[in-house]
Amino acid sequence: MSQEIVIQSQPRLWLEDSILQPYVSRYGAHLCRGRYAPSSQRVYLCCVAHFAYWLTAKRCNLSAIGEAMVARFLFEHLPVCSCPYPVRRLRHELRAALAQLLEVLRAEGMGAQDLASDTAVAQELARFDKHMRDVWGLADSTRRQRGRIIGEFLLAHFSDQPVTLSKIGATAVRRFVLGEHGRSPGTIRVIGGAVGCYLRFRSMSGDRVSALTAAIPRAAHWRLASLPEVLTNAEIDELLQSFDQPFPSRRRAYAMTRCLIDLGLRSSEVVNLRLKDINWAEGTICLIGTKGRRAD
Repeated sequence: MSQEIVIQSQPRLWLEDSILQPYVSRYGAHLCRGRYAPSSQRVYLCCVAHFAYWLTAKRCNLSAIGEAMVARFLFEHLPVCSCPYPVRRLRHELRAALAQLLEVLRAEGMGAQDLASDTAVAQELARFDKHMRDVWGLADSTRRQRGRIIGEFLLAHFSDQPVTLSKIGATAVRRFVLGEHGRSPGTIRVIGGAVGCYLRFRSMSGDRVSALTAAIPRAAHWRLASLPEVLTNAEIDELLQSFDQPFPSRRRAYAMTRCLIDLGLRSSEVVNLRLKDINWAEGTICLIGTKGRRAD
């Protein structure tokens, strides 16, 4: 464990008495390299300690720790958790902390081979990802996010068994999207969108999923409602004038801003621009890997 990070004595004992003990210091170093704040590091270590306490109670082997084991912990243990104080029980904290733990174990060549390609869930996720890529043309980041969410959904219901949607009821879909202890409207929108996307994929494969689709909760999300759709000319002039003052990377920031204003590019498209993409003689820019997976 990182010497700068001190956690409560009981979680520390849970870590030291578990099969994760050899990897605690590497986990702390991994968080430091990721530039996590000290407070976040303490929370994540306490989350891993809760997981370690559960693993010890279940007498699990290190080789069994993987996505499926994390899903069991989050969806089977957490709703009925009676572990002693102090444990972390917030699902989003535990999920984030354990995702980093799996990265450490993979880097060390330890843990389960997560979702081996011959498992039913892995094969289903591969088909879903191929459909999102080849048919819908979704961006890599969108596919990864939705694949992760649907992976948790399928692992929670089927583990290593065949994926049979007829075994899932509308109540299960609603409970997954809303979470055991409630989620924010934004999170409900993201998770509900991923589940809806997966159900559309299954519908195109011939499955009857209308009842499950109708069960997906909808939540109003007004966080950005007050923002204007476009800047006025005066606001644009004020923005560009802010670059008159010297600061680090001023020319680069100015060039990126002009790409947004003059060309209407997405932020991701501007970030990915390289000098070789610009044809100065013809006055054109080539965009590779856009949201629609085209070259423009």
